[in-house]
Order: sequence, then C-alpha cells, then structure tokens
Amino acid sequence: RWEIQLSMSIETQRPTIAEIDLGALRSNFRVLRAVAAHGELMVVVKADAYGHGAVTVARALLDEGCRHFGVATLDEARELREAGIRTRVYLQAGFFAEQVAEIVALDLTPFVFEVSMLGLLDRAAASAARNDFPIHVKIDSGATRLGVMPADIPDLIQAVRSASAVRLEGVCTLLANAGDPKSPITDAQLGVFNKAIETLKAAGMRPSVIHVANSAALVLRYDSHFNLARPGLAIYGLPPVAAVRERVELRPVMTFKTRLMQIKRAPAGSGVGYGHTFVAPRESLIGVLPVGYADGYRRGLQHGGEVIVRGARAPVVGAVSMDLTTIDVTDIAGASVGDEVILWGESGNEVISVNDVARLAQTISYEMLCTVGKRVPRVIRS
Repeated sequence: RWEIQLSMSIETQRPTIAEIDLGALRSNFRVLRAVAAHGELMVVVKADAYGHGAVTVARALLDEGCRHFGVATLDEARELREAGIRTRVYLQAGFFAEQVAEIVALDLTPFVFEVSMLGLLDRAAASAARNDFPIHVKIDSGATRLGVMPADIPDLIQAVRSASAVRLEGVCTLLANAGDPKSPITDAQLGVFNKAIETLKAAGMRPSVIHVANSAALVLRYDSHFNLARPGLAIYGLPPVAAVRERVELRPVMTFKTRLMQIKRAPAGSGVGYGHTFVAPRESLIGVLPVGYADGYRRGLQHGGEVIVRGARAPVVGAVSMDLTTIDVTDIAGASVGDEVILWGESGNEVISVNDVARLAQTISYEMLCTVGKRVPRVIRS
C-alpha cells in the first residue's frame, strides 16, 4: 500500500521523490530493540526524522511499542504534539529561558544543560500547577557541547533540592567517539559519567532513567547500556560505521529516485552543463534528470557520482545544478524517457548506499538525508 504525504495524485506529483519504506523502519526498530539490554529505545526524530517525516515515523513506531521520541527543537516537539503524539517527547538540543512555559505546557521532557535552567523550569511548572514535572540532566562528560560540567554538579544538587515542582528523573550524556569501540575517549567519558551518577546517588538522588548510547554505542559498547538508548541513524537503516553493519542487519528506509526527463545525442567534444566541466570523449547519449542540489543531490556528485538506470550504473557527468543533473546513458541498453533512476537505494542487483554517496560529496550520510529538500514528496510504502 502506498501513501503520498502531499495532497496530489501519483500522476501529478514531481517525478523526483523520496520513497519511505515503513516495513524497513519497523524491522530496524525491532533489531535495535533486541540489541538493547534494557529493551527501551528513545527514537530520535529530530530534523524531520532525518528527512523521513517525523510524524510518519513516530506513528509507525508507536504501533511497534515505542514510548520515547527525541527532538532537537521546540518547533519539532510542537509538530508531534499537534499530530496527536502523546507519548514521551524529549527536548534534546537545549532551550532558552523564554521557552520554559511552553515546554511545560506541551509536557515535554527537557535535557537540562545549565543549572540555572532548572530553576526556570521549576517556576514554570509551579505556575502550571505541576508538582512532579520530570527533567533529565545532561552531563558534559567530555564532548564540550551542551551539558552541566562535572564541577557544577554540587550546584545542580542544591538546585534540585530547592525545587518544588520538578523531579530529577533522568541523567544522560553525549559520547563524542562512539563509532570506535575501543576508543579511549569513550572510556574516559563513561568514567566521568559514572562518577557523576555516583555523586548524585551519594546526595540521595536516584534518577530512574539513565541513557548514553547512540546508534553506534548501542551496537558496539555494551558498557554504555543503561536503561534507555537513543538510536538515530541506525533506525533509518544506515550503520554509522562499518562495525555496526557487521553486527546487525539494517534495511535502508529511504530510496531517493527520479525519472529520465530527456535523452539527447551529443557529438564527441560536446560540453555538458555549466562550465562544460564534462566534455564528451565520444558520441554520447546524455540523460537529463529533474533533480539538483535544491533537492538535496549535492554539487560534489559531479565528480564520480553514479545512479542506477534499468538495473545498471550510469555516471553523473557535468555540473549538478539547482534543478537538473545530467548522466551518461550511452551504455544503458534501451534507456528511455520516463525510466526510473535511483539516486540512492536499490534496483535489481545494484545498490547505491547513501553512505557511499555521502563520501563522494565529502560529507556524512546524516547530512545527505537531512538535506533532501522539502519540494521532494515523501511517498510512503507501508
């Protein structure tokens, strides 16, 4: 069954689409939940679920029993609440003082990264007649990003003791190098984090939720398993590092595809695209695709990029422009206008991983997924 997230028919939509496979999404959730010693996952749906559609992903995983979702911004949290998502939503990437009232009103669980923010949340919760508002404290264990520094934990303890309306439910941290299972950086961070937990317990505080593991750590570092994990990229079927792929079977959720719009015969010596960065060395068939960097298909892919046409690979040639990309289909037997073209995904025996595309574009798969443009319809396969 297919569903289109925009109010248009399949005949009138853009030929460039991001196909979202909810079966793959559910499979990845089950695989990762089985890996977790505690069995609980906070699925990260920030940045519109890494370009996959936050509301769509959350609704699908609610049916799988997911009870925790993580977002980065207040706007992202508001979108989930307005869509009827009533389970736990965690605000991971910080907030400002003027946002605390809405955090309480939306019943979010914020990651508190500064001691002063705890008092602001306490007052906002009290004003809303909440006397047991849960918060999670983020410890900076060595990533040097948002988080309470270990030296400030005594002040944090005092702030928690002084609070009347908030409750210290959880403690977490960010691992800076979880992709390397033998990283001394991770060893040191876990040491700092565990010491912080002991300090809190010695002060009579017993956080009931402790979470550290991201996608890589969930699979590679069992010493980072507490009673909640925060997978992001792996939920969407992409291993953040090769070692993850070797240990769990993940299925990519997004296929980025378009269709051949025009094919033209170009004599040898013809320049292609802006700047004639490609000159045909032979008489060639040049295919024109209605996709460009405004859709998230990066300019850097003119250097070594490939797509799949009729189950075979065809090279990207010439500059990727804002709206159009050109490929060489000379060696693709029977290539025709209207043919499906896989930008990343699988067709026949050929697979182009977004990880490989990202390396060519000199970036990471996270950015490739997140920058698939809003003008690209998401077509849902359930």
